[in-house]
Amino acid sequence: MKAVRIFTHGGPEVIQYDDYDAPGLGEDDVLVKVLATSVSYWDVKYRRGDLEIMGAKEGLPGRKTFPMPQQLGREAAGVVEAIGEKVTEFKPGDRVLGLVHPENPNCLESIRGLSNLSLGVDYPGHVAHGGNAQFISRPQHHYMKLPDSVTFDQAAAGAWSFPCSHRVVVDRFGVRPGDTIFVTGTSGGMGNATTQWAKLAGARVIGVTRKSERIPQIEAIGADLVVDTSNLEEAREKIREFTFGHGVDHAVEYTGNSDLQKLCIGVMRLGGNFCPVGGDMCFDPLPLRVIDFTRLELNVHGIRGARLIDQHTYLQQLGMGKISVPVGLTMPLSKIHQAHEMVENSGVVGKIVLHPWAADDVD
Repeated sequence: MKAVRIFTHGGPEVIQYDDYDAPGLGEDDVLVKVLATSVSYWDVKYRRGDLEIMGAKEGLPGRKTFPMPQQLGREAAGVVEAIGEKVTEFKPGDRVLGLVHPENPNCLESIRGLSNLSLGVDYPGHVAHGGNAQFISRPQHHYMKLPDSVTFDQAAAGAWSFPCSHRVVVDRFGVRPGDTIFVTGTSGGMGNATTQWAKLAGARVIGVTRKSERIPQIEAIGADLVVDTSNLEEAREKIREFTFGHGVDHAVEYTGNSDLQKLCIGVMRLGGNFCPVGGDMCFDPLPLRVIDFTRLELNVHGIRGARLIDQHTYLQQLGMGKISVPVGLTMPLSKIHQAHEMVENSGVVGKIVLHPWAADDVD
């Protein structure tokens, strides 16, 4: 089969699109013909070796370290090709989505309701082989069936961002009708998804941009106010005015930018919720003092992945047309180098979806 693998860390040039042995089929496995996969920013980080560079070489608690060689691709959707003899949940021809965050149901963390923190799970595209290939083979509990109304492209494109952001909005924040949530990185995948979930919950959303031409796009996904963060003091005043001087109930910071982190804290209302998520600077200290927790009674929430309920809700709401995943570009898997370059340099708005069975000359 054709697949994408890396054998060392580095730039897009280390990616090797080539012929590799197709995966085997264990008795509890489901072999899937991949019809849509993608490139996420985590794929870029894995390829570059950022986790090692930024001090996480020992790996996250409960996760194995990133192995080499690796087949990239956290997201993949397709059709069941074959099943192992002990598989009961799927049959050939079923349309499925590979879970970005599968769980170990027997793990204490799953029993506690934190399946996203399951121990003993080899995440696809991280430890196990990912979806940037023509075929994948995984245990049956690593898949969910697709609703008939959901396309392969849509399912794969939002499989990371929408479940994770759903957990931020619903579980970590508990957003209610009438709340105001401040979302940085609004035009990115996580920001877009967070905005949609927050609007479904009945909240008002404040988005950000440094490019005025993106304001209509951010408003189109549901932002009630978009502030220009090239002038941070002016942005702060607009947010204060929009919230009648009270400040925002919730702020989620997706960029890792220290100035935006400070802005989030600076516009927080008493008893508000703050969730710092990522960006290239995600290992740097937060600009917080102990007095900030006292004066605001500030709640700071961590977020790591999505639970099964978040992934189920994503497919359910996508199938009902309540949310939509922005696909910016579709490309053959053979264009993987170009796709990585575009994601790394923010060269496309919306997700890049890759088609492993497309002809090399199809754009």
